[in-house]
Amino acid sequence: MSTVIESFELWKLRVPMGRVIGDCGCHYDAAAVVALALKTRDGHVGWGFGETPWGGRFVRGADWIKPMPPQAELAAYFEARLWPEVRGRSIESLKEQRPKCLEGGEYVEHAVRMAIWDLIALEANVPLHKYLRADGSVDRIRAYGSGLEFNSTDEQAIERHRKFVNSGMRAVKVKVGHPDIEWDVRRLRTVRGVIGKDVEMAIDANEAWTSDEAIRRIERFQKEGLNLSYIEDALPRTDVEGAARLNHAIDIDLVGHDYISNPENLRPFLDRGAFGRIRVGPEVEQAQACAKLSTEYNVPLIFGNSLFEFGIHAAIAFADRVDRIEFSGLQWNDLPAHRVVVRDGFEYAPTRAGHGFAPDPEQLARMNHPGPSEAPSVEKANAR
Repeated sequence: MSTVIESFELWKLRVPMGRVIGDCGCHYDAAAVVALALKTRDGHVGWGFGETPWGGRFVRGADWIKPMPPQAELAAYFEARLWPEVRGRSIESLKEQRPKCLEGGEYVEHAVRMAIWDLIALEANVPLHKYLRADGSVDRIRAYGSGLEFNSTDEQAIERHRKFVNSGMRAVKVKVGHPDIEWDVRRLRTVRGVIGKDVEMAIDANEAWTSDEAIRRIERFQKEGLNLSYIEDALPRTDVEGAARLNHAIDIDLVGHDYISNPENLRPFLDRGAFGRIRVGPEVEQAQACAKLSTEYNVPLIFGNSLFEFGIHAAIAFADRVDRIEFSGLQWNDLPAHRVVVRDGFEYAPTRAGHGFAPDPEQLARMNHPGPSEAPSVEKANAR
């Protein structure tokens, strides 16, 4: 008989990144995180998390760039809007038919969905990736090092990428998109000098360019002998025709798109042959939809960063379609009691039942920050 959800607890956290991270459009050093525990009558606890930047600077606005309310307000929102849809519900019923109000939304809805996936796998007594893919034929995914180092000094970028290579990674990604092409060239030369000629080096421009500018820059990078493997998010998320033109004009893949959360909005790009690989976000539902697109269009998947490396579960589940998964070595991995193992250039699947990211009680208490988070600054005058 399926167990029933009967209570919850909710926290508001300030989770440090461990360093300043960002790209040509932002930088910040901490995340505001809502942590939700859904508890069942038989003692299972499903954990879910949702995040947004804590402070920081952004040059382009977006709906998600805003402060997170204090804990009391988050709890009131959950209790009024979402708790009635899960309280007293069996895990089986939520698995078969989710309430419509749990779709979409922001960090609280994300936390609810993640907690429910945790409970589903806990009830089945298997790791989440095995629930999603029962054959258990894969236990690891190739990882690549992502320094998120645009706002770092060259020395800091060198240290970060040296650590990636020394840990066994055979691929890295470098942030570009500076207004001065010579800055980009210098940074790429610097990283290539550290990682050597045999390690793959990709770049990520975070919507910085037009298609003409992207073509010029990639030609320059290749002329410099920098040997790039692919470019990610070179153009704005709305530029379908520009992306198609770019992908057909260069001899490396254009990968997208971190800024498109609804997988159906990827179809116009895929119909035009604009993406050589698809970026996948942290949620299971999005990964499931992207895996279908991957099969339909015969385009591989790249999994992006996710809190605590949560994306490893879906990446393992759809391993036959997955090219690689992003790893940045962020301090948010201090919060769970058990970390995902990253070794010899691979992320390994968790072996505990559920998703395996229940927080360490001491870290939960240390990161607890019930007040409102600092509002990110958006420098609209500098937007491109």
